[in-house]
Amino acid sequence: MKKLALALLTGVLALNLAACGKTGNNQSNSEGATNGGASSSGERTYFMNPKSIGPAYWAAAEKGAEKAEKDLNVKVVFNAPTEADSAKQINMIQDMLTRKVSGIGVSPNDAKAVGPVFKKAAGQDVKIVTWDSDAPETDRQYYVAPGTDQEVGELLAKTIGEEVGGKGQVAFMVAGLGSQNQIAKADAAKAYFKANYPDVEVVTTVASDDDQQKAFANAQNLIKTYPDLKGIIGFAGGEPSAAAEVVEQAVKAGTLEKNQIAITGIAVPSVVKNYIKNGTIKTDIIWDPGKLAYVTVYILDQLAQGKEITDGMEIPSAGTIKVDGQNVFIGTLEVTNDNVDSFDF
Repeated sequence: MKKLALALLTGVLALNLAACGKTGNNQSNSEGATNGGASSSGERTYFMNPKSIGPAYWAAAEKGAEKAEKDLNVKVVFNAPTEADSAKQINMIQDMLTRKVSGIGVSPNDAKAVGPVFKKAAGQDVKIVTWDSDAPETDRQYYVAPGTDQEVGELLAKTIGEEVGGKGQVAFMVAGLGSQNQIAKADAAKAYFKANYPDVEVVTTVASDDDQQKAFANAQNLIKTYPDLKGIIGFAGGEPSAAAEVVEQAVKAGTLEKNQIAITGIAVPSVVKNYIKNGTIKTDIIWDPGKLAYVTVYILDQLAQGKEITDGMEIPSAGTIKVDGQNVFIGTLEVTNDNVDSFDF
């Protein structure tokens, strides 16, 4: 526990500093915005609103938003509640709408709850793009993601299915039960098991609300409640590392055997690097969150200028994107011991 506590404290302090520094400056800049999100100098302003501020995943995304701000010569306000709270998120969006931003890029904590505030934004001709997590039944114009939630969910299920030998008990760890991307990925994983690994049983789904300590406690409860557990899928950035730490501690304590529980999920490579190096996690599924945020700002800026978003378009610093209807895909990455050292986020 001392090891975990120190790691968490160090990470939180570092990430909070990274997250707060830029956001504070942007908040100040946004106060002078006029109609259409243009400042007195004519710059366009966009509000980038992740699920929360603090986790490494969102800190990496903020760097991408900052790069887009510089490259596109626009203003970006990157901010969110310190915890994944739908009501607080909506209040933040409403506040930014009063500041007359040109567009909002939101990763909704609750896909349905953002509907009214998105409708209000659309009524003000504010461009709306969701990223990382979608709200498809709203007025959002595009959704920026690594791939379809079905593709990612199936890839996670395929990975853990192979690692557990096609049978046994598996548990799901998610950030939030109201997040559209979490629900869709988990549903796709279950469907994949049913079709390809019918002897895999999903015993439970637990939510951390993007709280690392809660994710750790959830993992502890899983291995106590399900002594025959063979695998864990973490569908959000903090879940795989929490599960890996709990499993490693249990192995050291002698209550679990090494590799007794397979772990995969979605996590920033730097956060799970040590777990991948020692084999606790064999495969991590990820995309570049900085690229995800960069593309979101770029799409918002194109929309604000009345330009079209087309399949195969080349985005500077991000590459070619795939556009399918209102969905924009940037692609996924698999992180293993062979390539984990090549990632800088």
